[in-house]
Amino acid sequence: MMCAVCACRDAGCTGEMDARRGAFVCELAARTRNRGFTHYGCTPATSLSVNPAVRSLCAENRCQSYGRNWTCPPACGTLDDFSAALASRSVALVVQTVGQLEDEFDVEGMMAAERVHKERFAVLAQDALDGFNTGRQGLGSGIPRPLPLSAGACTLCTTCSCPDAPCRHPDRALVSMEAAGLMVSEACETAGLPYYHGPGAISYTSCILL
Repeated sequence: MMCAVCACRDAGCTGEMDARRGAFVCELAARTRNRGFTHYGCTPATSLSVNPAVRSLCAENRCQSYGRNWTCPPACGTLDDFSAALASRSVALVVQTVGQLEDEFDVEGMMAAERVHKERFAVLAQDALDGFNTGRQGLGSGIPRPLPLSAGACTLCTTCSCPDAPCRHPDRALVSMEAAGLMVSEACETAGLPYYHGPGAISYTSCILL
């Protein structure tokens, strides 16, 4: 696991405002241990890039969520929106949950690991937003709101209200890394995390842009 403060310094953070942001990132990274994540790492936000090819995979609609989920394309925002989000942040805190499967056909195990990861990340995302809101004056007005990016489509509701009615939980629904155009394997590599954990293992990855 990498130190959040070191990663923030690698991102070129200087000055009083960035020092405060570094402390905020460090505190949040420390909480990943309590939230149960298997691995975490930090990387400069500038090391990540929006990849149109990733978004095009969403358009293939293999998960049947394209145009049917408020956190998925095209409703979740444009790639330009997420490029701007990356440009305005300094650090990406990448977190990962690794589960063990009985065999390659263990769909129940996959779903269970995904559910656990999403539950953990929802709590960590709220930690980030709460910390930002309560510490906004100390952090400085120029620091943008944390942007949590989850793993896969939002599954808070059995059936999403998209496109017929507004999102039922706009304060809790999270856009995925893939929908934002981020290559998960690239994010893992730059944050110093393994993407593949060997036979019988499955991993789910999310990040928070800070």
